[in-house]
Amino acid sequence: MGSRTAQEPDWQRLRDVLAAEPHLVSLGHVACLALVVSVAAGCMGRNGHVYRVPSSSMEPTLHCGRPQLGCRGREADLVYAVPYGDGRPSRGDIVVFETPRAAELRCGSGGIFIKRVIGLGGERWQERAGTILIDGQRLNEPWLRPNFRDSLSSRGSRIPADSYLLLGDNRGSSCDSRFFGPVPRQKLRGKVVEIKRGSERIHLR
Repeated sequence: MGSRTAQEPDWQRLRDVLAAEPHLVSLGHVACLALVVSVAAGCMGRNGHVYRVPSSSMEPTLHCGRPQLGCRGREADLVYAVPYGDGRPSRGDIVVFETPRAAELRCGSGGIFIKRVIGLGGERWQERAGTILIDGQRLNEPWLRPNFRDSLSSRGSRIPADSYLLLGDNRGSSCDSRFFGPVPRQKLRGKVVEIKRGSERIHLR
């Protein structure tokens, strides 16, 4: 794995802190570990943050830990997200964001979620028997496995400017923008650029 640089999170120290400080884990969705002063230097490279993934809404891309229902991992993945700055989110990006208020009503809780960017501002989306259409055209989703689709249909709507349609990869087990609406740009905390799964590190483009 090579030596760690100043821009890389100190994964082992984060795991140690997580084990010693279980109250940091939000069982509803994800927990930010960067608030811990003792490890802040290890997870703040490029102003990024580390999050733990305990729900199955992004399976099989991001694993939560067994024996929780729907989880495929021996333990939950850790993800490293960095702010966009002047950059623009792209379709297919995995992002960490603060939920709109409607999430508390529609999903039973709000806070910090992890989903994938599916629709961009100005586009019209709809869902037809589990297939997402953007401006009337079927969206090619290479990240979505057939057995993780759902069978929902929705008339959808036009996505406001500078907002995003954010969906989970596990469509049948994801409370997302189909239920609480598009998410404004200012609520995005960052793009996931790295996944830590056990001893494996997965870098995302």
